[in-house]
Amino acid sequence: MHGADHVGSGTIRGARIVGVVCAILFFAPIPLSLAFPAAFLYRPYHVTYERMFGATLFALGLGLLLAAREPVRNAGVYAVTGLVAGCLTAAIVYALVVEGADPLHWFVQVPLLGLTAVSLVMTYTRLRRPHPVVVRIVVAAVVLLPAGLYLYDAVYKAVVPR
Repeated sequence: MHGADHVGSGTIRGARIVGVVCAILFFAPIPLSLAFPAAFLYRPYHVTYERMFGATLFALGLGLLLAAREPVRNAGVYAVTGLVAGCLTAAIVYALVVEGADPLHWFVQVPLLGLTAVSLVMTYTRLRRPHPVVVRIVVAAVVLLPAGLYLYDAVYKAVVPR
């Protein structure tokens, strides 16, 4: 049977800590991008998209803080937030490899979001035992996302006039 069994108090305490630490890691790029724009933003800078990205990170962090009160009940928040962080990491890797973004992102954003994604997904699997097929689908989605982005770019270039 897949789902939630009894979860020990140590696991719950650990999940709360992971939730709070990962929330802080989602909040950190917002002020740090002002001090170190090359580590978090992409040229040419576009304030509207930067604001939307900051709002997304803020919402993910806030969601984790709210979920940390009752991690077992809110385990799905950990899972979905981990999936989002994994997809953001894949998109950043794509930008680095295909578009030649500033290599500083390899040392700042990729580890920050990648480790956050892994931590959240691992915490989720401690809180709930997800079905193995679901785990495979999530991993495949994150791993194959760069290929999807490449295909999207190819179609975009073919369809949208410049």
